[in-house]
Amino acid sequence: MSDISSSTPAQGPSTAAVLVVGGGVVGLSAALFLARQRIPTVLVERHPGTSIHPRAWGWYPRTLELFRTAGLEEEVLRAAAGFADHRLNAKVESLTGRELRRSVLPAAEDLGDVTPSRQISLGQDRLEPLVRAAAERSGAQLLFHTEAVDLVQDDDGVTVTVRDRDTGALRTLRARYVIAADGARSPLRERLGVPARGRGVFRHQVSILFRAPLTEALAGRRFSICQIENPEVSAILGHDDSLTEGTLIVTYKPEAGESASDFTAERCVRLVRAAVGTPELPVHIRDVLPWDMAALVAERYRAGRVFFAGDSAHVVPPIGGYGANTGVQDAHNLAWKLAAVLDGQAGPDLLDSYERERLPIALGTVEQAQLRLAMRAGFATDEQRAQTLDTLAVSLGYRYPGAEGPLFADPATRTGQVGTRAPHVWLDAARTRSTLDLFGPWVVLAADDRWSDAARAAAEELSVPVAAHVLPAEAWERYGATAQGAVLVRPDGFVAYRWDDVAEPGKELTAALRTALHR
Repeated sequence: MSDISSSTPAQGPSTAAVLVVGGGVVGLSAALFLARQRIPTVLVERHPGTSIHPRAWGWYPRTLELFRTAGLEEEVLRAAAGFADHRLNAKVESLTGRELRRSVLPAAEDLGDVTPSRQISLGQDRLEPLVRAAAERSGAQLLFHTEAVDLVQDDDGVTVTVRDRDTGALRTLRARYVIAADGARSPLRERLGVPARGRGVFRHQVSILFRAPLTEALAGRRFSICQIENPEVSAILGHDDSLTEGTLIVTYKPEAGESASDFTAERCVRLVRAAVGTPELPVHIRDVLPWDMAALVAERYRAGRVFFAGDSAHVVPPIGGYGANTGVQDAHNLAWKLAAVLDGQAGPDLLDSYERERLPIALGTVEQAQLRLAMRAGFATDEQRAQTLDTLAVSLGYRYPGAEGPLFADPATRTGQVGTRAPHVWLDAARTRSTLDLFGPWVVLAADDRWSDAARAAAEELSVPVAAHVLPAEAWERYGATAQGAVLVRPDGFVAYRWDDVAEPGKELTAALRTALHR
């Protein structure tokens, strides 16, 4: 059974600055972030359209911050509004049967002290079309039902042979760089001989996407996670905000002779009815998607001119909901660096920092997801429980090389150290404009206007957009710098340099930019 929705004919340019292989949420985000920076971008995806499966359901504030930079946050929030009250976490015999355990997740916190964004629930089937449309509006060329079948690199670029899956016709696309966002099995990563290491696959599952009337069985409840346990089925059930569509996630065991092909439409109907607890429930099976729960990280994030992102770079166990969020972060980190190199603002060595920064984050995130899995399964040791961090520390409080301290920390403790996300501070009483809204070009933040002339001089000398902003005293305190100091923020909102005081701001800023851009 297929995993698709809506189609686009395979037609478009034969050259691009960047070719993205894979049209899931990570590939689409990469295309969006690149196109917003006016980088000619082509994306190929072997399916006719975006996923019809919810897949990832939860999105952390950092992901919403990144969509905010792309002008997409408000649209995503509107789409997520119907899921705001999906907060019940329970184990039941069936939806109509006895509740064995329940807890209610807290309402979405007001995180306004650390981020202008929110944590939301929204199925990937709802999110991907929004990202796709935004990427197309921004100028990216998206070729669905088109698969990459061969790739050859040379000193100047990459030639990729693609097949139109409607007609079978082959043609070549030429790009300076390629982003492989082609999934957990990543044919491109395997073709390039880059292995993935880690615990590997430890559970085989299928997601059964179905339509059925669930209002009566839900009886006013709205589940975030619903674990089903009865003699006929052991599964996880999720439902959408229309109460007419759901996903049943069931484990199968190849070592016991079971396979994904065992899940025929008839069997899936029986399993859904057993999970809901209504024997005659009208059920329509839309699709069955096999997938593996695994913990893997690619040995390298780059092979020549090809970069790995999302599941191609790391397969994260779903407990904690980190996987797709981490992939969108990958895309954003890589996009600004590719744009800087392609525009001639940075030297090509800047691209090496993608692996240096993102690979440790993946290793730490996979470790945290495995700790949460151990806790959920009930076999975590006291030491493992102590090592399990708050989700905001992992998803928002991570750091890159250059910062001291732990890899993950409470984002409230990050005060503008080099290698950390520049702190959010509200810039207006209405709490609508954040310091994060200033970022995009290189930005100098300071407490006085001495740095404005320095920014203009550096921009002119290096032909790099540099903006300077003077923060009010109460906002500047959040950055932990002196009144005479300044902070240089990269286009992705991470701190590149900070100064307590300097005699020649222009000279210092120009030198810092040269170093940061590998000029």
